[in-house]
This record gives sequence, structure tokens and C-alpha cells, in this order.
Amino acid sequence: MLKHVLAQILNDEEISILSSAFDVVGDIAIVKIPHGLTSKENLIAEKILSQMKNVRTILKQNSSVKGEYRTRDLVFLGGEKKYVSIYKENGCLFKVDLRTVYFSPRLSTERARIESMVKDEERILNMFAGIGTFSIIIAKKKNCIVDSVDSNPAAIEFALESLKLNKKLKGKVVPILGDAMAYARAHLGSFDRVLLPLPEKAHEFLLSAFESCKLDGESSVHYYVHVSQEQFLDKNWISWHLEKLDLKRKYEVVNWKRVREVGPRYIQAVADIKIL
Repeated sequence: MLKHVLAQILNDEEISILSSAFDVVGDIAIVKIPHGLTSKENLIAEKILSQMKNVRTILKQNSSVKGEYRTRDLVFLGGEKKYVSIYKENGCLFKVDLRTVYFSPRLSTERARIESMVKDEERILNMFAGIGTFSIIIAKKKNCIVDSVDSNPAAIEFALESLKLNKKLKGKVVPILGDAMAYARAHLGSFDRVLLPLPEKAHEFLLSAFESCKLDGESSVHYYVHVSQEQFLDKNWISWHLEKLDLKRKYEVVNWKRVREVGPRYIQAVADIKIL
């Protein structure tokens, strides 16, 4: 879509080096500008603003996700100068500061899928909750309790702000500032479902996630990873990977699913695991 919008102001060579993917979070658009187009970045911003009436602010992504809190360097390009927006997804509202917290609108389908699997009365641990997107979407429709843990103070601040925007939840979300591993180990055998939506580090926390699951044979863990296309297509890869982690408890991988592409021949995938 971005290439189509900019076709009137860029030539074919310039269009070819432009990434067609960009994020819109509420009324803020985040674009990637290749080095060869930096002289035209303000013109690009003006064109997007004129063509996309729902967008008020254009930010340029100047770095990949980095650091403990997985934030990005963002540069203001045009429109209203701001970094905080209200984002709507699956009937829920979220307040997000794009400078201080990690957030991706590209997981909306996956968040809805997880919500559809949850049953009333579950107690859920979201180990890398961020602003509580998974947590609030689940609690919107299910009478459950979600312990929503993150180590980033800004993420918890905006989770609390987002809860104020979503007063009619069937369930309850409890934002918790802290270390997810320590929290899981302090609540052994407590949860019906555990989410690990941090592919870069989830393997380090999987054992503690297993330990925090109830012992009744009905608990589930949703384990997100980044893998190559070849690894994903290898039916034995996820079993081999989990065996390496020495997870102590018996389990069964009931689903191995592609979530989204994150790079050339590189994807985010999720293993839905039943604890036996």
C-alpha cells in the first residue's frame, strides 16, 4: 500500500528500494526510509498525510527493536509531533507511547486466536505482557484472571492507562512490575495457561513457565520463537528444540503454527503446548 501511495512522487528505482510494510498505531504511522531516500523523507511524510486521512503523525523508524525493553529509535517526520496514541483492536483500546514500550499491531490475529482458546475461570500468566494487549483482549470476553507481568515500568504505566479505557471487562487483569521468571517461580502450580510472547528470550523462561502450570493435566503454554523457514517446515525441529531445554514435566505439542514473517525466510512461530 505504501508504494502505491508514493508512486506519484518516487521513480521506479526509488520505489524498488522502499519497504512496502509499515505500521499504523492509532493515528501514528511508522515508516522505514532507506538511506537512499533520506533526502525525500519529508516529502514522503507529506504525501502519506495527504493520502491517509486517519493518520496525523509520521515517525521514521531509525533502528530495529533493541535493548532490554525492545524499543525503537523514532524520528518525527511530519504532522502533529507526538509519540503517544490510542490504538483499537478486537474491541479494546490501548494507550501506547511508541518511544518507551514495545508494541506491534501485527499480532492482532494471534491475540484473537489465543483469546478464543481461553475458557472462563482460567488463571493466566502473561510473562512478557508489555502494555497488556494479550491480557486485556482475553479479559474482555472471558471471565478469567490474567497476571500481566513486565519488567518495563513504562509498560506497566500504560497497561494501567489502557485498563482505564476498557472498563467493561468480563475478567480481571492485574498489571505487575517485575521479573517474569521470579514471579513464575513464586507461583508454582498456579496457572491454567501461560503466555511467552517474547521470541528472543522465551526459551530462557520456558522451564519456569512449565513449573508455574497446574498439575491437573489441563494447563497450556503458548511458546513463541523466531525460526528460519527451514526450521519451521521441519516437523521434528520443535520437538528436538524442546527436548534440549530439559523441561522436567511431560508435555505434548498440540499445534505448531506460523504467526508472521519477521525477515527474509525468517518467521515468528508459536508452539501450543499441553502440560500432561
